[in-house]
Amino acid sequence: MAVTDIFTEPADIDPFSLRNLGPLAPLAGVWEGNGIDHHPVAEGGADDAYIDRIELQPIDPQPNGPQLLYGLRYHQRVVKPGEAITFHEQVGYWLWEPATGTVMQTLSIPRGQVALAGGRAEPDARRFTVRAELGSRTFGTCSGPFLDEAFRTLSYEITITVNDDGTFTYEQDTVLQVAGRPEPFHHTDRNTLHRVAPPTPNPAARAASAAGAE
Repeated sequence: MAVTDIFTEPADIDPFSLRNLGPLAPLAGVWEGNGIDHHPVAEGGADDAYIDRIELQPIDPQPNGPQLLYGLRYHQRVVKPGEAITFHEQVGYWLWEPATGTVMQTLSIPRGQVALAGGRAEPDARRFTVRAELGSRTFGTCSGPFLDEAFRTLSYEITITVNDDGTFTYEQDTVLQVAGRPEPFHHTDRNTLHRVAPPTPNPAARAASAAGAE
């Protein structure tokens, strides 16, 4: 059904993002873990172990007219064991739209690449998937000239599983068309992370708490 009013924001927006994150709620906080990356090399593919640290902090509610999003801002930094130099870095947002049950992930990496991935989930889901595909007008990928020519991203998909012991696991599959190769290559990452610090409440929640205490 078409939206007739695209400007009016919801009248009552709960400022406490941590209690409105749906399936993203268990991910809030600071996490660490050891994973395995399978990536293309000149001879085919290779596996590398890595150390992962991801900070996922709640942001203030985000209205787009009548649309309302709650989310987590994240920063992921990956290094190889015994090394200090960054192996992979990524920033973005995980977003939840309660009205439609839509989960979205925005991501940006400092290699000249961005993506917006999306999927559906129940508010209490313990497992969900988001996906982006090259050429999509809504959930797609965009790369700079070199990556588009040499390692073109055809699709990106990540599945999050919240485990019973309080950890969470991600399984990521980025399908690449590597220049000079006939078949697409599945660049995969998998890791299980444990929380090392709790989340910090979003600014609007802190302000509402302070006002309520006065």
